[in-house]
Amino acid sequence: MTNTGAFQILSFEMVRIPDIDDEVVDSITARCHKCGHVTTVNDGAIHHLSGGLVINCAQCGNHQALSNAGLAPAAADLRRV
Repeated sequence: MTNTGAFQILSFEMVRIPDIDDEVVDSITARCHKCGHVTTVNDGAIHHLSGGLVINCAQCGNHQALSNAGLAPAAADLRRV
């Protein structure tokens, strides 16, 4: 799985937004490298940024901004599993 520095991406789903002709992360599950907690964040709780999102560990508060483009390696990894 893809290592973002602060998190190990375990899974994620993206949805296409027709109005802006772009995809955004709808849910993401990641393991925090700081405390080991596995966090799942769904659309309503995702802090979206233009072209990405911020993921926060539910246990220790560790956080990191991720670009949608930066998740491309994770998508390739997940297809191999």
